[in-house]
Amino acid sequence: MHHLHLFLQTIEAIFTKDKTSSQETCRCPHWHRLALKLGCAELILLVLSLTGLSILVRVLVQKPPIKKCSVSAQEVMAEPTGTPPWYEGLADCSVRGATLLLIEDQEELRYFQNFSKREGHQFYIGLKYMQVEQIWKWTNGSTLNPDLLQVTGKDKENSCAVISQTGVFSDSCFADSRWVCQKKLKHV
Repeated sequence: MHHLHLFLQTIEAIFTKDKTSSQETCRCPHWHRLALKLGCAELILLVLSLTGLSILVRVLVQKPPIKKCSVSAQEVMAEPTGTPPWYEGLADCSVRGATLLLIEDQEELRYFQNFSKREGHQFYIGLKYMQVEQIWKWTNGSTLNPDLLQVTGKDKENSCAVISQTGVFSDSCFADSRWVCQKKLKHV
């Protein structure tokens, strides 16, 4: 900042009359002096803008990216079609341009356990037991990582996962439960 002040004083000295002599230091038209002053001011603004932008970029890079939005907990309505509620939730999320919740880390697991506690309900998530393969699979086709979460309860045909305040457990895909939809953010 001190250097900037000295620079401005030097520019000002160039365009002012020397008090000890009657000659001007610069013999250029008035508009030249004005243009030079405006140019210096623009350079100063440019340097300040670039400094501000670099600070903003550093702040944005340090924040963790937001992965999901539009969490929607839906109540299961009457089933005139006979569709199991888990599949109804899957279809409802799809219509919204979303999917049933796919838990990707422990932080997300804790968040939705707390969400379940606040709401006072358990919710279907996008995890279903595949009887033929005898494994739990997410709706995106990936296999459940047992290091991420454990599904308690019986692994049997027509078992779908629900999340509650205490964990994730196996329940019938026909049980009356609500569901949680998730929608990925689009990065612009």
